Amino acid sequence: MHTTAKQAAKIAKLANAKALSMGHYSTRYGSLEPFKTEAETIFANVILADDGKTIEL
Repeated sequence: MHTTAKQAAKIAKLANAKALSMGHYSTRYGSLEPFKTEAETIFANVILADDGKTIEL
């Protein structure tokens, strides 16, 4: 099963993570911003992963 954006944010918060990178999205969604917005209600540093995107930590 998959987690929701909110569930992923809760896990990141509990783990004291510095950032949350979310990926593996269904193609049925036109925009990914709602995922980021949902997660940011719980965890501030949310990054939307995408093919070819480089993330420096």
